[in-house]
Amino acid sequence: MTIDWKEFNEETITKTHGKVHFYRDLYEGNHSQLFSRAKRLIEKGEIVDEIIYGTKESQNVQTPYIVANVSKLIPEIPAMLVSRSIGNIQTSLSSDDYDSEDDERAEDENYDNLTTQQEAIRDIESNSHLEFEHWGNIVQQQVDGGLVGVPWLDDKGLRLEFKARDVYYPHPDGMGVDLAYAVELEDKDYLQVYRERLDEEDGVKGLKATHILYSCNKSGKTEELGEDETKELLNMNELETFYPNRERFFIVYWPNEKTFMNPLGVSCLKNQEGKQDEINWTLTRNALTFERNGKPRIAISQDIMNTLEQKAMQRYGDDSRIDHRDLEITTFDDKGKAMEIIQIDITKIGDISWVKDLMKLMLMETKTSEKAVDFYMDGGSTAAQSGVAKFYDLFTSLLKAEQLQKEYIYFLKQLLESALWLAHENDPNILIEQPEIQLKAMIPISRKELIEENNMAYTNGAQSLEVTVRRNNPHASEEWIQEEIARIQEESTPDDTTSLMRGRQTLNNFFDNRLGGDGDGDEET
Repeated sequence: MTIDWKEFNEETITKTHGKVHFYRDLYEGNHSQLFSRAKRLIEKGEIVDEIIYGTKESQNVQTPYIVANVSKLIPEIPAMLVSRSIGNIQTSLSSDDYDSEDDERAEDENYDNLTTQQEAIRDIESNSHLEFEHWGNIVQQQVDGGLVGVPWLDDKGLRLEFKARDVYYPHPDGMGVDLAYAVELEDKDYLQVYRERLDEEDGVKGLKATHILYSCNKSGKTEELGEDETKELLNMNELETFYPNRERFFIVYWPNEKTFMNPLGVSCLKNQEGKQDEINWTLTRNALTFERNGKPRIAISQDIMNTLEQKAMQRYGDDSRIDHRDLEITTFDDKGKAMEIIQIDITKIGDISWVKDLMKLMLMETKTSEKAVDFYMDGGSTAAQSGVAKFYDLFTSLLKAEQLQKEYIYFLKQLLESALWLAHENDPNILIEQPEIQLKAMIPISRKELIEENNMAYTNGAQSLEVTVRRNNPHASEEWIQEEIARIQEESTPDDTTSLMRGRQTLNNFFDNRLGGDGDGDEET
């Protein structure tokens, strides 16, 4: 059972994916457009959001709408921790995996095949610009509640493409999935649908991929276009491709906090909008109070006021136009009173502790460590911390980040395996696998700690030389790592007089070449 696209509009998206656009605005900080209290104050002219409404609207308004966007930090903190932990992508195969009983190729040829495999993975990584995608992928998945990935092969090369949740529409029977999104072609609006469905052709089971194009009117009503017109508009030769023996979709969906009630996942900002509104409201209300009452006021006696009004009338013909220069010399009244400056204690305005409590509540509900935000500095320490101390400060956020890391790695491996499946169709020497994704520490530590930790693990036999070199140099290229391993191994081999004259020690030159030609030592000396 496929999806019959009769219309595509905001209601269609909301029905499947909920308030994704609302949560995006919440994350972006467009709160003056979301919250009714802010809208009313802006309409009354008491506050203004200058970024959105511009300076003309704020000429007579001094108080801005204050936004303390905790909703931005909640998805970005785990994204920062996870994205910095993603390292290089390496093949999980070795040259032995290319050997077979009927394989008569030399070892160096198998090694060349292994190099081809690694180069194919690097090409996918490079074409996808993966280094720039990790942080944004995790933020989008957290904000929307899901993320879509699909391998793609065209003139730009084999790559992974990532798309927002609201393009993903699974078929009701679970046998297919559509990616649907509005496009503009030749100044007209269309609905483009990429469909994958498990099917059968000529008795062979496989996966059928189809491109469909619909015209859209202003109300979102759609009408499917013919095959020839679709090919012309999409600049494609074929709209349908069948992949025999492919038993699962190329499209991979990664839900956030998936449950039976929410199989497509939920936003990490769900139910946080009320607390975010209260934080902004409290801070803005405090700003209004300060604007009206925080400026210094001058108190003078009635006699001085009468004198100032008389001078203003004589000078300007208006007793309300009091000149401040007339206040520079004053007299005391009969009780010793003169003018005095009155200003309220601004520390008594509002309740900032209430704002802090709301922030803590938001962080608690979203499994975010307070130290990761550190939104107040009372009692904060600026001293250097070890990696262990940072770990316990960020414990809650790390627990959440580790779960996201595990899911994201699985998500990437599924996509890479599908991409290699497509590559294998064009080059049988490229094997289908789930490559290894190397991980780095989420918490930044000093290079000294990093080297000491890895060198100790190598010395104790807990990790290999290659892993040690990779972890000590996380940003080095593959070529540099292999050369460094070779240099270390070469320098660690001891030299003596014989090796310096005749090369590295072997059993034969150790006995001064007295062994026979076959090396078994049975010939007479």
